[in-house]
Amino acid sequence: MNDRLARVAAPFTIGLLFVLGWEILVSLEQIPTYVLPGPLLVAETLWRDGPSLLGSLLVTLRITLAAFAAAVILGGALAILFAQSRLLELSLFPYAVILQVTPIVAIAPLIIIWLKDEVFLSLLVCAWIVAFFPIVANTTLGLNSADRNLVDLFRLYGASRWQTLRYLRLPAALPYFLTGLRISGGLALIGAVVGVVCGNLLAA
Repeated sequence: MNDRLARVAAPFTIGLLFVLGWEILVSLEQIPTYVLPGPLLVAETLWRDGPSLLGSLLVTLRITLAAFAAAVILGGALAILFAQSRLLELSLFPYAVILQVTPIVAIAPLIIIWLKDEVFLSLLVCAWIVAFFPIVANTTLGLNSADRNLVDLFRLYGASRWQTLRYLRLPAALPYFLTGLRISGGLALIGAVVGVVCGNLLAA
């Protein structure tokens, strides 16, 4: 019980001290609100303008969830293909790496311009690009991390590729896949926000 209480109380206390320090710093240094607003002002603004921001929040969440789902489906399927064909992995995996290392801020305006008639699709592509790689990379690593002795045992007993994938490789890859999901979820939100901001700047 004490350990469970500490898990909640410790981060809550740190967060509270951070917010208090933030408010004190803003007040003592008289920092302009357009540079760094205090937490009380932020809370007041959210309380006053919160309902008007709800629509934008829902749009961002819808883009995030759609991009996350697309990354899971396409990334998982591509990882399975990579696990089945070493040649395919060597041919396509470098392009997945290129997508990951390309700054989304640099290519988001281009995507929005190319798909200007499909606003939602352009924002979805921006979020999907950054969420795609963790799923592919982690799932591929997990599928290839199956115990070689067990792989040889499956082969010895005449298991098909599908049986090896279903009963050995997929269970072995599950922890890696879940790690990819955790990373991809946060990146999908970042990609959605970047896409929305770039879209608003281009519209202005």
